[in-house]
Amino acid sequence: MSAALHRSQAIESLRRQLRANRPVSAEASVIGTGLAALDDILPGGGLPPGSVIEWISDGPGQSATSLALRCAASFLSKPGCLAVIDEGREFFPASLEAHGIPLARLLLVRANARSINLMQEKKTGRRRTAAQDSSQTLTDRELHSQSLWALEQAARCRGVAVVLSWLDRCSSAVVRRLQLATENSGVTVMLMRPASSLKQPSFADLRLHVASLSAPGRLPAQRTLRISLLKSRQKIQAAATAVVHQNCHDQFCSTQKTT
Repeated sequence: MSAALHRSQAIESLRRQLRANRPVSAEASVIGTGLAALDDILPGGGLPPGSVIEWISDGPGQSATSLALRCAASFLSKPGCLAVIDEGREFFPASLEAHGIPLARLLLVRANARSINLMQEKKTGRRRTAAQDSSQTLTDRELHSQSLWALEQAARCRGVAVVLSWLDRCSSAVVRRLQLATENSGVTVMLMRPASSLKQPSFADLRLHVASLSAPGRLPAQRTLRISLLKSRQKIQAAATAVVHQNCHDQFCSTQKTT
């Protein structure tokens, strides 16, 4: 066999292996959010499965979270659950009903002292007593570390369709690991981030900024939100934003696109 023929067969063999191991997200089409104006500004007309999406908001309001949950519901049309990594223990599961997500599809993850101890036991081989477990309280650093660990594990689990998590502080390296994990698992990760994160570089596939256009103070019967696409791995051809309205029942309606 000539060297050229051997090289050609080796190249073709590598191509077959690459096609067989292609990430799930590379073959999947985008998933519509159900909000026409938002879909209009998204590359391909929807959110890509197997991606990391950052939802940036200026304040601690729940509008960005509600939007993310509204979009997450679309991903649950296929098998898999919604994993919520609730580091702050502020997520209210009953709120899922307004977005059409059944509680049976929810995996709620909250770090506690027992989870820390289980990992320590695996490392040291020494078991702790129940009294020792109950007496331990988590530091903020331990809680954050465990929540990040749970987030990465959920991003790698093919039984999960979409992950939702709040990250006030997070390094670019963590987002990069999440991005690599989702490419192989097909899981979609939605990160709720503060405006301060805009100062950091990001490996997220999409960055969406949510801002309220309603007057501050007493909550109106209907809030107006502006969604801006800040970053896309597919690049942005023209700057555009979407305007949506959120009623007092946490539902969205009457959308429009602006340029």
